[in-house]
Amino acid sequence: MTKNNALLKLSDNVKLNRRKNPIAMEMARTKDYYQKTILEAFMTYIPEQAVIYEMDSRFVSHAIYFLKYGHARQVYLFETNRAKYKEARNDVQRNHLVGIECLQPDWDTNRFVRWDKDKHTYVTPRSADVIHASEAAIEAGLLLKFSADVEKYKPVLWLDTSSHNFAEIAKWLEKLHYRLQIEQNDQAIYVSQETKEAEEEKNELEAKLLERLETYKRQINQLQQECGQQISHMQAEQAKKLAVMETDHRATVKRLEEEVKQQAELAKRYEKETKQSPKETREARQVVQHISDALNAEKAMNHDLNKRIFALLAEEKPVLLTMEKRQTQQQKELSSLRYENRKLARNLTIATEKYQRLNDTKVIRVMRKYWNFKKKRRLRNDT
Repeated sequence: MTKNNALLKLSDNVKLNRRKNPIAMEMARTKDYYQKTILEAFMTYIPEQAVIYEMDSRFVSHAIYFLKYGHARQVYLFETNRAKYKEARNDVQRNHLVGIECLQPDWDTNRFVRWDKDKHTYVTPRSADVIHASEAAIEAGLLLKFSADVEKYKPVLWLDTSSHNFAEIAKWLEKLHYRLQIEQNDQAIYVSQETKEAEEEKNELEAKLLERLETYKRQINQLQQECGQQISHMQAEQAKKLAVMETDHRATVKRLEEEVKQQAELAKRYEKETKQSPKETREARQVVQHISDALNAEKAMNHDLNKRIFALLAEEKPVLLTMEKRQTQQQKELSSLRYENRKLARNLTIATEKYQRLNDTKVIRVMRKYWNFKKKRRLRNDT
């Protein structure tokens, strides 16, 4: 089988068309992704499961990297030229990348077409979480085509600062309260300050709720340990008492059995002697009577001992009932704490959802603009 020299194979077996542009030539030289070191450095600022707009089809390697290593949910690759569109789509299909969608935009009508062979379908892309604009895309004014989306959704912007009109873009970004996060080799990441503050508030709220949940967990664990120690101690004491009572009872029974055996032997001996003489018989009968009395006394003693044992068990019964009540009470307290835990988790979910809904309302955005205007006016008055 001959090697296909028309394809460029990267370090992770991704295969791309060999195009005649500086980007493809650089990848052919390094056998790796274009601007890989920058990609690795900037991944920290790319959100998880993000929707990413790639404005230049020459950066198809960036789109693939976003999907494979940036854990993007969807990547849209825009290209107006039909031939370049087919090349980019072939690269995506060749590597079986389902999460990348190639679209041919009509910037005048703001419509996007997806071609499947000779059939086309109009598509509405999802709102972007990240927009990557190359030098050519910025100079062609393509970034400003999404100005409304940028103002509304505040996505992360990856921009090439070497474009000749970047000064205008910088003013526009400053107006939208975007701040530079990192810059490397004319590549820069800009993040909306409002989005960053909202995320910090959300993270702070989540941290407080998690801290409170951890406190409840520690309290529950401490209660469980204390209850377990108390139950173990009471069970050990009860086991000791029962062991002592059982030992005494076994000793008493053994002693009585030995005495009964001795008395039986005496009875046999006396029976033999009674055959020898009536006097001995009378004496033997008296001895037997004494033995019978002794047995009755032993039975009475055994009966008293059993009564004492049952009395001791009756005394221990309230302790056992108290232990059972404490265990039931502890189970109720644990159920109450679990209910509070679920309630706090549900309140966290509701608060987060309300916060997100409130944060996306037009009233909040207008109020932010008003607060910023009022703040700037106050600063001017102070100076």
